Amino acid sequence: MPVNTMHTASTLGLVGAKGGVGTTALACNLAWALAQRYQRVVLLDLDVRTGQAALHLCERNAGPTVHEALQVIERLDSTLLDTLLTPCSPTLRLLPAPRNWWAWPEEPDRNAEGLLKLVRTASELADWVLVDLPKGAMTHEGLAPLMLHLQEVALVTEPTLPATFNARWAWQWLQEQRGPSRTHSLVLNKMHKACTVPGHQLRRTLGLGDDDTAWRELPRSDAAVAQASYQGQAVGALTPKDPWARGVSRWAAELAARGTAQLANTAEHTSEAVGPNTASDEGPAGAAPTGQPASTLAPPLWGRRAWRERLMRWAT
Repeated sequence: MPVNTMHTASTLGLVGAKGGVGTTALACNLAWALAQRYQRVVLLDLDVRTGQAALHLCERNAGPTVHEALQVIERLDSTLLDTLLTPCSPTLRLLPAPRNWWAWPEEPDRNAEGLLKLVRTASELADWVLVDLPKGAMTHEGLAPLMLHLQEVALVTEPTLPATFNARWAWQWLQEQRGPSRTHSLVLNKMHKACTVPGHQLRRTLGLGDDDTAWRELPRSDAAVAQASYQGQAVGALTPKDPWARGVSRWAAELAARGTAQLANTAEHTSEAVGPNTASDEGPAGAAPTGQPASTLAPPLWGRRAWRERLMRWAT
């Protein structure tokens, strides 16, 4: 895939208030939904101990993992990282969590500088970089600095008392450590009629009030999510009319529109800097040509050579 020279990719981290709230399923399906909107997406599974993003997106075994990327972190660039990514669709790539982290002499997720470089390098390859983070990432010496670096962090929780307790602490950390200049939002997943904690009560607990920009609710859809993960596909690919899949799709549409607006703003400033005679009619990489909406374009090709061929060249 060509390197982005006109703009920096948007970065979004998803972290669960506790385990089992559906963070990984949400990250995978959001990445897929963004890719369906002609956004080039890289999903990094940094839940190195229990990460299962590959199960949600790959019908077969995924390729190299975060372990391999961190082993070559000193010489990692966009070209090398491109050979490590597993293709899940024409515009979606995945770097899965390791499959045997317990056999390593050192814990890879404690390398804060390496993780930051990994995200920055992935930003050169895509329009969006999504990071699946483990629960408790706020207190982790390697992942906490990364969360401060990400442009946006989505805290995923569910309407139960244990999750609400953890969400309140995690939300306070995001407000204090990331500050008002960084975007963070809360996703209330698995909503249903018989919720232990109603949504409006959770809003008051976190002090959100009527701030809809920092709040999102998704319905409970265990059967659809389980069926999709069993087949290694996104929920929207199998059951696009599922309420949960539609909610994720709306979120992806908002993110894609925001990314397109940022790209257009960057292109405008670049055009003003270089002068009107040197501006390209085709626009920046990944954007729609003048007068043609992005939704009418075919998905951009990720790279010229097949993924397996690039991997074999790198391995030898």
